[in-house]
Amino acid sequence: MNTEQHTLPENKSSKKLILELLIIFAFAFAVYMFASSYDVLERIVEFTHQYENSEFDEFITVSLFMVLALALFSMRRWQEARKANNALLQHSEILRKTISDIKQLKGIIPICGRCKDIRYDDGYWQQVEAYIREHSEVEFSHSICPECVKKEYPSLHVVKGDKHS
Repeated sequence: MNTEQHTLPENKSSKKLILELLIIFAFAFAVYMFASSYDVLERIVEFTHQYENSEFDEFITVSLFMVLALALFSMRRWQEARKANNALLQHSEILRKTISDIKQLKGIIPICGRCKDIRYDDGYWQQVEAYIREHSEVEFSHSICPECVKKEYPSLHVVKGDKHS
């Protein structure tokens, strides 16, 4: 089940990545068609020759370099974000499992057969209610069952159906 949770977002992100690449290629094709129809590069070359003193040709070179550099920068940041996201998913799963295990009693509990106190490894004894409250999310409320009332408080014991109660 956990593997399905992690593969579904990866499948969605890979589909999204493919869609983004297709959009980029579509735009590149549209730019190519526009540039070839209007001879954009020839016009740029003519423009730079007319204004040679303004150094526009260097501006074009720097612009191309910046586009490539920003693309590389974006790819690296995207890879870092993906790695960080995967690490967070792993840590989240570990924390989720740890939290579910924290408030769960497991193993063998040494308990007194008479008073029902529980012994710790260091030899100390603790009431069962305190032990369970400490190791789980259980809270106790106390009352006395009818059998104990009969044994411990025989004068208070009332039989059901007794009209003297």
